[in-house]
Amino acid sequence: MLLSQIPTTAIVNRAAAEASVKVVYAGEPQFVAISGTTMFYAANTQDRVIRVGDVYYLCFQGIWFESKSSAGPWKTADSVPQIIYTIPPSSPVYNVTYVIVSNPTPTTVQTSYSSGYLGVFVLGMAVGSVVVYGTGYYYPPYIYYGPRYPIYYPYPYTYGVASVYNPYTGFYGVGHAVYGPYGSVGTAAWYNPTTGMYGRAVTTQNAYGGRTYAQAYNPWTGTYAATSQGHNAYSQWGSSVVTNGDNWAQAQHITNANGTVGSFQTSKGSAGAGFSGANGNSGFIAKDANNNNVYAGADGNVYKKDSNGDWSKWDNGSWTPVDKSTGAAQTQNRSQNLSGATQMPRTQSQTPSTAPGSGAQNGNGARANGRDSNQPTQPAGQSREDQPAQRATPAAPGNSGSSAPMDQLQNEAGSRARGDQLEQGRSRGGTSGRRAGGGSGSGRPPRH
Repeated sequence: MLLSQIPTTAIVNRAAAEASVKVVYAGEPQFVAISGTTMFYAANTQDRVIRVGDVYYLCFQGIWFESKSSAGPWKTADSVPQIIYTIPPSSPVYNVTYVIVSNPTPTTVQTSYSSGYLGVFVLGMAVGSVVVYGTGYYYPPYIYYGPRYPIYYPYPYTYGVASVYNPYTGFYGVGHAVYGPYGSVGTAAWYNPTTGMYGRAVTTQNAYGGRTYAQAYNPWTGTYAATSQGHNAYSQWGSSVVTNGDNWAQAQHITNANGTVGSFQTSKGSAGAGFSGANGNSGFIAKDANNNNVYAGADGNVYKKDSNGDWSKWDNGSWTPVDKSTGAAQTQNRSQNLSGATQMPRTQSQTPSTAPGSGAQNGNGARANGRDSNQPTQPAGQSREDQPAQRATPAAPGNSGSSAPMDQLQNEAGSRARGDQLEQGRSRGGTSGRRAGGGSGSGRPPRH
């Protein structure tokens, strides 16, 4: 702390110093006004050149020079105008205010500077001093697009760069990042004295993907949280966890071109999984701590089944019992519609098979090896047209001849499964009939 206030002093040989100094500009010298003053500084050079009136002053390696031209030649200065020491910290050439020239002679000059010239400052002298690097101001870099390639003159990072502060809550955060043509790396940290929470994060990225890790902890509550995320050209994945004593919860997910799948688990026994497909399909299933299953219904609502087998629906912030009679009626209507839809194609396929000469019937009028699986055996000599009443109509899916009302969700799932089975059975029966007695007459003759 004290060392930062003690100046470094040197006796400089004028001739040697003047022979070593040289200022390089990116193109023609460009001077920018110093806010709040009548001075200007050169923006397109890494050296500290300041114009005061019609005289140019250069602070080079802790030594003051002066010239009538921005390009030199440069002579060691016996003194500098006091206005230079009024340059504000918001200016990128503020550090020259910590350089002092004194005791000039014909061959030498004495120069001294403190740590501020090197970018190290002491803050908070009244309430508790702290040594920091930089002034806390952001100085934008100078970029010059030359004829061959661009020229970039950045200023060093300051202690307050990429930071955020909330004076009402005391929240403070800071982040840093470096990047190049092949990748980037970044870090961040934050602290909130109001809640006690603090945390940090790190990320790395390149052309093939990236990884990000973050964690936070609250010593007041004992809560800890962490997350790990990754990605490449084809997918994105990650996992997160929160703990507090013996209690914990964790979650995972993965996303690719087919959609997203996620899951979670807790220390109390709850668990769940869900998906969202690229084609718009989605759904989830979960188990709570009491081993009750929670489903997302086909109508977009959320239903819960308790240990007694009763269903409830989440509605307006609470669970309400499902009206079984309404659900059964809706299911029966859907089952009838499904039954009609599956019978219509079958009726159309039977129409040509009854035409004379189609080859679909044998000499007795009965179908050879192609009988509908739901149709009873026909007596010999009696055609299909003679007994339409004996043609069995499949039971409506979801009805199955049972008059007991079923829960909407259970009935809907069961009816769909039975409907699929009936449809598959009919398809197999139709295929067998065509092979046995198709219109081409190429079927294998029945065995006697």
